[in-house]
Amino acid sequence: MSTKNLSPRAIERLAMRRFTDHTGRTWAKATATERRQWLTDEEPVIRAEHGIAPDAVWHGGDWQAPGQADLFPLPDDAAEVA
Repeated sequence: MSTKNLSPRAIERLAMRRFTDHTGRTWAKATATERRQWLTDEEPVIRAEHGIAPDAVWHGGDWQAPGQADLFPLPDDAAEVA
């Protein structure tokens, strides 16, 4: 599908739109159980369509491998190393 990197909120909005398209009902009329189940089922599908790994985590405005954001923590005042 798209190569655009979707945020978690964008994935949720896409799942909500698909719910309406699939059921003919608005997201607001879905029960909490229906919403939870729909998101649980749709999120992996949407991630796969957009090339986002199932275990990737959203960090710093992008998807990262789990724990990768903490591999090389640098203090905020660290000088750039050439």
